[in-house]
Amino acid sequence: MKGILLLSLFALSSMAAHAEYEQVNMTVFGMDCAPCAHAIHVSMTGIKGVNKVNVDLNTGLVTVQLTPGNSAAMQQFNQAVEKNGFTHKDAKVVVRGRISGTASSPVLEVTGTNDKYALVGNGANVASLIGKTVTVSGTLPQAPRGKVPDTLKYDSIAEAK
Repeated sequence: MKGILLLSLFALSSMAAHAEYEQVNMTVFGMDCAPCAHAIHVSMTGIKGVNKVNVDLNTGLVTVQLTPGNSAAMQQFNQAVEKNGFTHKDAKVVVRGRISGTASSPVLEVTGTNDKYALVGNGANVASLIGKTVTVSGTLPQAPRGKVPDTLKYDSIAEAK
């Protein structure tokens, strides 16, 4: 019994290590003072799995680096901005997940979260990646307050190693 439990835990931990947000770069609109930047920094570092946060007050860019195997969801990053009274714009992300769907309608599933994105890209052949774990770099468009976008416009996509 103990062996089965350990094997199950190992299988789950190895799946989680291959499906997560690695980096999120958000532009935050309305952040124009040091206390504002500090509030965003504190909110982002409070998300489980966040390793490092950099807030650039001059550009409004918030860069979040995450630990491997995290289960942070995009909704948490959006809420960290919104609860402080600000608006988030498009977010550049590097994320690992599994491709599902069809060749004409591929979907990225961020395992460990409920996040799923229809992939829109540069015409790269995604069909060969269906069912595989991939690393995607791309842009999540701005969504209405309280919502998460349903598409991810990818710049690059490759099978994870």
